[in-house]
Amino acid sequence: KLIPKNALLIVVRSGILKHTLPIAINRKPLTINQDVKALVFNKQYKVSSEYVGYYLKTFQDEILPLIVKHSTTVQSVNSEQFNQLKIPLPPIEIQNQIANVMNLSIINKKQKLCQAEELLHSIDAYILSELGIKLPELKDKACFTIKASEVKNNRIDAYYYQPKFEAIENCIGKGKFQVKALKEFISKIHYGASVKNEYSDSGIPFLRINNLRENEIELAGVIKLPESMRANLGNAFVEEGDLLISRSGTIGLVSVVPKEADGFAFGSFMIKFCLNAQVNKSYVASWLNTKLQKILVQREKIGAIQGNITIPTIENFKIPVPSLSVQQKIADEVKSRMDKAKQLQKEAQEILESAKNKAEEMILGEKR
Repeated sequence: KLIPKNALLIVVRSGILKHTLPIAINRKPLTINQDVKALVFNKQYKVSSEYVGYYLKTFQDEILPLIVKHSTTVQSVNSEQFNQLKIPLPPIEIQNQIANVMNLSIINKKQKLCQAEELLHSIDAYILSELGIKLPELKDKACFTIKASEVKNNRIDAYYYQPKFEAIENCIGKGKFQVKALKEFISKIHYGASVKNEYSDSGIPFLRINNLRENEIELAGVIKLPESMRANLGNAFVEEGDLLISRSGTIGLVSVVPKEADGFAFGSFMIKFCLNAQVNKSYVASWLNTKLQKILVQREKIGAIQGNITIPTIENFKIPVPSLSVQQKIADEVKSRMDKAKQLQKEAQEILESAKNKAEEMILGEKR
């Protein structure tokens, strides 16, 4: 059946219903399947589809437990219970005001998030510009040749020899500064601990790969291991100023360990390395997180199922080495742009929360 435009569409069968109520307004006629419910309101009752949608989203924490049927696989909305829901229906003018408040907040939120994304995406171009590196054309070629004498590192997989990798290495070498192997600056490097999943409410904070971001370690929600497992962790502990890099999963994410994570243990999907005073740690992390370096990391991964990188691979990473003052300048600017992006992301969330609170006040005011 063709659904007219401006109907309220609600997903009634989904694996995420226990967390949120997916809702949308269709802007043109369309058809739907059995997983979606369409609410078409009788015009004589003056009901705004957008208002009803925002009401359901605003109060979804109270609504979801009443209407969702739980199962071990896919959750679904109990249509009978959903149809029995009662919601306040203020005059259409108030409904439209609430919808406008929410629409405006969503637009402002998207603008803030776009600005944040632009800042984060600008970091790569800034670093390459400061280092005098011009980005080459990065396309995979369907056909290319290499000589037997050019085969290296016991690699016989064709992808390893894609011409784009040599182009990247050449453009890095033609930059303003000398390029050196990372091992020249590494004083210590080793793998994390492989331990069984035995977590506790208190004990040893344990960093996992999902805590690692580009130039950042997410400390919210860090799990803890029982103190009795300390002996099993060996030397898999970090100190402020160490660097962590992901060696499996999303390979090549790098961050400097902050003061707040000093003494934390870390897992086997990461490698820790320490740098000497000849280089700025934050600069090194910023370089290793650039797009060019990430492409070279993908080249070096091994393993057919879940690719990973090894300590020798990390030691042989090539890094441009400007003066320490230039390194500090780059590191400071990267941090500044990341901080600004975080602030914009925070403001985006605050805009939406403020709008929700205002809409809730208007709804509850009408209920009273």
